[in-house]
Amino acid sequence: MTLLAVESSVVLARELVRYALANWTFERAAIDDSAVVASEIVTNAVNAAYGREIRIRIAVRAGAALFECWDPSPELPRSREAGPDDLDGRGLAIVAAYAKDTGIRPSATGVGKVVWALMP
Repeated sequence: MTLLAVESSVVLARELVRYALANWTFERAAIDDSAVVASEIVTNAVNAAYGREIRIRIAVRAGAALFECWDPSPELPRSREAGPDDLDGRGLAIVAAYAKDTGIRPSATGVGKVVWALMP
């Protein structure tokens, strides 16, 4: 699904994950964890490509939820240390804590990248 890289798309992506996984009869805990991961990944995409298009995909691989988000920015997300009063800087650590596996790959079109997370 194509979304505009704006703050409200984070909420929309989170709800789309909830809807898809509920329809695929995932357990509530898996749905909640996947929604958190999607929210963090889409937030990074919005920050990287504000006002442009981003794309999300939700799928099932070997019984596990797979979330992917493409954005047109060549800049890779990077981990950083967040202080106790910082409002951001924890997203990749949150994704790594919840996901079974995660990664970044170049887009098949050569524009931008895809950030993905496979849930347990």
